[in-house]
Amino acid sequence: MACRRRVVVSPGTARSLASGRSTAGCSGITMTTVPYSPINLGNGVVIRHPVFLAPMAGVSDAVFRQLCREAGAGYATTEFSRDEALLRGIQAQVDLIDLSLDARPAGVQIFGSDPDTMRRAAAFVMSHASPDILDINMGCPAPKVTAGQGGSSLLRDPERAIAIVRGIAEEIAPTPTTVKIRVGWDDAHKQSGVAVSLAKQLVDAGARMITVHGRTRQQRYEGLACWDTIAAVAAAVSVPVIGNGDIQTPADVMHRLRTSGVSGVAIGRAARGRPWIFGQIAAAMAGQPLPPDPDTATRIALGLDHISRQIAYEAACVARDPSHARRAESTIHGLASGRALGHLLPHVMWYVWGTPGANEARRALSRARSAEELHDVLADFGARPDAYRHREEDRALGTVRPSGNEAVHHSASQHEIAPAGL
Repeated sequence: MACRRRVVVSPGTARSLASGRSTAGCSGITMTTVPYSPINLGNGVVIRHPVFLAPMAGVSDAVFRQLCREAGAGYATTEFSRDEALLRGIQAQVDLIDLSLDARPAGVQIFGSDPDTMRRAAAFVMSHASPDILDINMGCPAPKVTAGQGGSSLLRDPERAIAIVRGIAEEIAPTPTTVKIRVGWDDAHKQSGVAVSLAKQLVDAGARMITVHGRTRQQRYEGLACWDTIAAVAAAVSVPVIGNGDIQTPADVMHRLRTSGVSGVAIGRAARGRPWIFGQIAAAMAGQPLPPDPDTATRIALGLDHISRQIAYEAACVARDPSHARRAESTIHGLASGRALGHLLPHVMWYVWGTPGANEARRALSRARSAEELHDVLADFGARPDAYRHREEDRALGTVRPSGNEAVHHSASQHEIAPAGL
């Protein structure tokens, strides 16, 4: 793709940009801007920046969505919630639809297979969370979802899919109903043109935006996304289409917005541990110099902030749960810390990935038994990165001393860090 620099761009850097590989170290590059328009879904809902955080189970929780929106993402939906679990009042599922930390507009995503149950779940979401947008998941490839005829299995049952969309759109009007699909169940299904035909029918049923993940259910998250199919859907329907799949760099965003006819793109796995990617993309789209990836100290500072936010958020969730109303404050804090740890561990692992000493840091982080311990280990890695790096080198050489001779960063922890004396 075309790019320009205020000084000469090396051939290697230009190839990295064009191929979609990491642009770390390419700060100062200015890309050709791409014209785009705000996405207007009606009912006063306008998404002004067309780069979304894609919903990811176990990843796009409230705190991570908040960080990505602060970094520059234009829109995000919640992790998906099961329709039946919401109607039964299962607190863990109800917590997933909480939008108290979300910038607006914000969406809630639900999944299920029965049209009436989905309709009632959508009404529940509207009364409890008041989202700007209600999104229906017809793309999840997980067997535990498709076995119940939800997620991407709906691609093979268009009548059921249409009934779900029509029922929800009528129930929650004028709030916009949107849908996420895949390009097909398998390659033969994709080649049949199901994505285009189903998208048209869903729009006729009331969907005001379609997000298309460019892989089949059979592919899950392997192989390449088919952007030809995404482009075909965008050309076939009258509502905004959001493309999802293989968006890893600002260059990828610019290329897809310029060539595929989509109104926006959604970024999933490339944002894990990298919320700053949305700021880099925003700069590129504005024709500003591309900010570099943050250094190790900045990543660790972001991770520590993430941990603090998560602990505070989980404490608020536990405190408002009626089943914990009479519990002692110390008990509530312990529950919140445990919940936070479950959310945080993968994020913190991603923050340190690829940094010097990361393998040893991840080994120590994996032993944390509370969110506070996780904070302490990450802070110690930030304060003594060379100790972790040396420890990693010693382990590679087979010269690590037994754990009894290893120092720990505080008396309450048994995390394996650096040999005594380093």
